[in-house]
Amino acid sequence: MMPPEGRTAAPALVTPFWDGVTVGGLSLVGMSSALAYVYVVGGEVGDFDKFDWVILSILINSTHFMASYRLLYYSLDRVRAAPWAAIYVPAILIVLLAYRMLGPGGEILADGILLASSLYLAVHYTGQAWGMVSTYNHLSGARFERNERWAVRSGMRVLLALHVVFALSGRYPPAEWISRASYLDFYRLLSISVWVLAAITLVVGAFGFWSARRRGESITARAFLPWLSLYFWYPTWFLIPGGPLWVQLSHALQYLSFPLRVEANRFSARSHGSVLRHVLLVYLALVVAGIVFLKGPPLASRILGPGWYSGETMRDAFGTFVLLINIHHFFIDGAVWKLRDAEVRRELFAHVDASPD
Repeated sequence: MMPPEGRTAAPALVTPFWDGVTVGGLSLVGMSSALAYVYVVGGEVGDFDKFDWVILSILINSTHFMASYRLLYYSLDRVRAAPWAAIYVPAILIVLLAYRMLGPGGEILADGILLASSLYLAVHYTGQAWGMVSTYNHLSGARFERNERWAVRSGMRVLLALHVVFALSGRYPPAEWISRASYLDFYRLLSISVWVLAAITLVVGAFGFWSARRRGESITARAFLPWLSLYFWYPTWFLIPGGPLWVQLSHALQYLSFPLRVEANRFSARSHGSVLRHVLLVYLALVVAGIVFLKGPPLASRILGPGWYSGETMRDAFGTFVLLINIHHFFIDGAVWKLRDAEVRRELFAHVDASPD
């Protein structure tokens, strides 16, 4: 994390290079290489067990969840500014968890929570990618015209629809609505149509970026990469073993530098101590919190063997709890990351003295 004191030569959250790596560069290289290896070279990928990658998941994915809680509950002022995210939605989710475990029809509710989380995730992934584009345009002083913004965002909306198609895979409407055979025919046609439309929007979005550059706007690679990487996330999700985990890790890595930059700027505003040391300590605390709240029972089962934490009831409770944490995280993201909010811009861009629009 770059020291927040003073203006950097090229405005960035960390450095221009590391911003590019985390915001999409690393996932773009990795996923394009994997797809080329399997579908161009003809290579084979062995069996995949996501628990083999639990350390990476703890260091990146679990930590990005905990970082959103650090942002939201940092102060009473933050809580008061976002009462739905901080109080009301968590209360509703706690009630749902209790009903899932104690009420009738708990399995049906659990399936509904899983579907809601999957659908909300589509909004979360594509919405965050647009937020990244907007952030780096803000840092470089670039602006899209209306048609350029539409061109870039159209692809994200189509990829959102593709994510929804993924989420509905294996799910069928009631037989009295439509026969299973007819539904499967419709689902196949819809899937192909969305894939084709996604390919078209790849060209349309690229034209939007090119048009802005041609007008003289300072569009940087860091604004372009999160948009482009989405077009590799979804083929990887669908075509590569373990694809959902790689997409999840890419999304979390993309996110992490943002709350850590806010943490650095907050600390710098109140202290002359080492910003790097403070951020590292906060990160380590987030790692520990992620282990306790998001990985505890599975890790205990692997390390200590069977116990009260590995029974069916505990697995059901923990699985639902993690899904509800996901939903709350998505809601928090929408509540605390609004670039039109002057306070959000101040905390995120204080190190580069970025002035409000």
